Amino acid sequence: MVVINAISNEFAISSGSNVNVTTAYSFFDYPPNSTKDLVITSNDGDPSPYEFGVGDSYDLSWSGNGGNSTLEDATIIRSDYVGPGQGAVVFEGTESGSGELVQLVWSPGFDLEGWYWSNGGSPSSPNAFWTSDRDASATYQTICFAEDTRVDTPSGPRPVQALRIGDPVQTLDNGVQPVLWTRRHIQVLDQRSEKSAPILIHASALGANRPLNDLIVSPQHRILVGGQGQLSPCFDSEAFVPAKALTVLPGIRQLLGKRSVTWVHFACARHEIIVAHGCFSETLLLGGMVMVGLTLPERLSLHRMFPKTQNISHALNGPPARPCLTVRQSRYHLIKRKTQRRASNKTQGLKNVQICPPVDVLTPQGNSA
Repeated sequence: MVVINAISNEFAISSGSNVNVTTAYSFFDYPPNSTKDLVITSNDGDPSPYEFGVGDSYDLSWSGNGGNSTLEDATIIRSDYVGPGQGAVVFEGTESGSGELVQLVWSPGFDLEGWYWSNGGSPSSPNAFWTSDRDASATYQTICFAEDTRVDTPSGPRPVQALRIGDPVQTLDNGVQPVLWTRRHIQVLDQRSEKSAPILIHASALGANRPLNDLIVSPQHRILVGGQGQLSPCFDSEAFVPAKALTVLPGIRQLLGKRSVTWVHFACARHEIIVAHGCFSETLLLGGMVMVGLTLPERLSLHRMFPKTQNISHALNGPPARPCLTVRQSRYHLIKRKTQRRASNKTQGLKNVQICPPVDVLTPQGNSA
């Protein structure tokens, strides 16, 4: 089992008439930080307890306004990214004492309390949070490289699992930088964790020799696009996109059927762009979700290693090295350029092909998290 102690400004509850005010959202009972001491406990046998997929269940307990409360086998009804290293997870279940239906919104890495007050929340005018996925294609989890991925260093490419603290890696923006932290873990994969199945990027799928060899990364691992020879025609400027967003392209797919995968991730003093198998990608951004997935000694070690950020919205090792697009935003750009090319071909008298409609980039309206 995995036990996560959440930060009090990163969760809030909804109960009674505040639940399901509409089919899309619920109201907060109290401002975030009025409730305290949220403990999230995974169930025995969960092969991926740090992957918060819709339909997964956890035991919850908390205190504060409304008294001590527990939800046993609370089911996840929403799991989204709201920013780099930041998530929004909504649990729903029956409160053990009262038998009342309760929803709990948890925002690892995101200051939900600050958002609540900045968006007009008050006791007489409570804010609301979405209760279903805003992006069903994404499930909140940690980013990492598969074992044996070769990362560029000053002395040549090295297997990622061979990197140790202090070893130098070559970065795009800041030259040679030392590795400050690394971690290796094995993830068991089954039918319940299909959304977290590895992403295979075949050689040259992003551009000529990008990557040089087949690359395997986790679904939310961010890949540089819009520059360095990687999908430059599809994006107006350099940005990071989740690897899973690229599965609409030839030569990029999920690896289904694997029983397990060994992941390795490493962090530098800043969020950096590095080269892995000839592909420009990212080092680990130490955001909220990464931190809750670590043991207490690991979290304490990282807090000692990295100076405290002055911006609560930033990860321990600072802001992202490039703007980070969501899965929906990334696919919107890819499909938009595809339809433009098809329309251009049509006007040139080439074979008429069906144009795919652009993906709707869904932006929450009003005061809903």
